[in-house]
Amino acid sequence: MTELHTVGRGACGTVWASETGPAYKREDGNPARSLQNDFEMHNRALESRQTLINLKQSQVQIQIPSCHNFIEPENKEWWAANLGRFPQGYTPCNMIEAQRIPPLGESTRHLLIQAFSPDEIKQKIINSAPDRDCLIRLYLGRRRTHTRDSQTFSRFRAFSLRNYPLHEDQLEELAITADDLHQYARTMAEALAMMHWIAGIDANDVEFVLAPCNGNDSAPINNILGRHNMWMLDFDLCRNMTMDENGVGKAVKAFRGNDPYYPRPGKALWHIFREQYIHTSDECLELCDVQERESRRFLSRLFIEQVEAWDTKVHS
Repeated sequence: MTELHTVGRGACGTVWASETGPAYKREDGNPARSLQNDFEMHNRALESRQTLINLKQSQVQIQIPSCHNFIEPENKEWWAANLGRFPQGYTPCNMIEAQRIPPLGESTRHLLIQAFSPDEIKQKIINSAPDRDCLIRLYLGRRRTHTRDSQTFSRFRAFSLRNYPLHEDQLEELAITADDLHQYARTMAEALAMMHWIAGIDANDVEFVLAPCNGNDSAPINNILGRHNMWMLDFDLCRNMTMDENGVGKAVKAFRGNDPYYPRPGKALWHIFREQYIHTSDECLELCDVQERESRRFLSRLFIEQVEAWDTKVHS
């Protein structure tokens, strides 16, 4: 029986996996967060991705882990066979079994460590088993306030390769090309439009990470970070989005409240994001009848307008 180890931790619970096979997300975090909702929204996101593939008859760049099963504590047969894979003292709970997003390889880990880790802990991070579970959170909407060379950087500041936040200025430091930055922005925009106008989900608190490729149904990016795709995950705070101005308002609030994955209005990448969001929204609306299509077309533009108006207000 292969033992499981933690590969992630969030407000909803802990994530466990072995070196091979699926990941297991346990509902052992904030009791206000619902793993059942996570499971349902995750599957709706997967269905909307397949719908968009069929609609375009071409690749959709965003990757979403396959979602296999919702395991309840009453599933005595499953827990009898698998509880021993968790450390002693763990008890049955609600849990999602899903595809594990593969961690980035050794060369990418070493690149991040050499470029961004404080010198005093470089070797410690290289030897750290938890830091082998490396994914990159892509923050196209934020630049760092601290750098290794700045006087305000603390050598005691935490550094971890688990869900490592890679900011816009770090992408520049790594000489990521404009073409690749544009592809990242387009992929996020396509995913968000797909969530809004096919899945009918506000995309609240979803995450975007860079990780190795998943099969052959999307074109990987190959740069200094290695061959990788962008993945979308964590759907537990997603909610239904009504197809009216109230729904758009909730989607704008979700955009504003999320971590700074998305480019921000006024920046060069925003224009790329904006153009792709509108383009994909129009593709999604081909599923609607003529009257509904015009209504949703207005709403998709309203979403962009309200995001831009919010950003102008924040920075005025």
